[in-house]
Amino acid sequence: MRFFSMIFVTAGLMAGFFSLTYPAAPLAHIYPGATPSPAAYLPIILVPERPQATPTPVPTSTPTLPPPSFTSCASDPRGAINYPVRIVTVFKAADPEVVRLQNVSAFPVNLDGWRMCSIRGGQLHTGIGGVLAPGETRDFPYTGPGFIWSNQESDPGALYDAEGRLISYWPD
Repeated sequence: MRFFSMIFVTAGLMAGFFSLTYPAAPLAHIYPGATPSPAAYLPIILVPERPQATPTPVPTSTPTLPPPSFTSCASDPRGAINYPVRIVTVFKAADPEVVRLQNVSAFPVNLDGWRMCSIRGGQLHTGIGGVLAPGETRDFPYTGPGFIWSNQESDPGALYDAEGRLISYWPD
């Protein structure tokens, strides 16, 4: 609903800076006995404030976790959902070798009991653990003896959660 109002402002000399002089004829049509005087017509429009609509948050879908499929790093699993953690890369030529993981979820993820596999040799990259904060990316150096990742040939990686579900796959 809108309200309209007219305010008549008589503007004579205002501190000697300026003056507004409008013919008084329009005023005589509204008020027949009005005295002519310089006037300005300023419309004021009052609009009641409407409540702001709060946008409804769009729910983000959380991927359904796959069933357990850990096979002691013996097979090339593929088809991982890369959620809630994804393998960013593997630094195979580093000493020690390093796996970089990123939490892509909105929640902290406890990596204790998770397994990272070097698929070519069927070896376990030890040293994965701790809590990964939402959005955090962290390096996990290999804590076992020697080297497990092949630098000369493709050596994909697979990350399994503590229940043995394939979480992330790195194709190399």
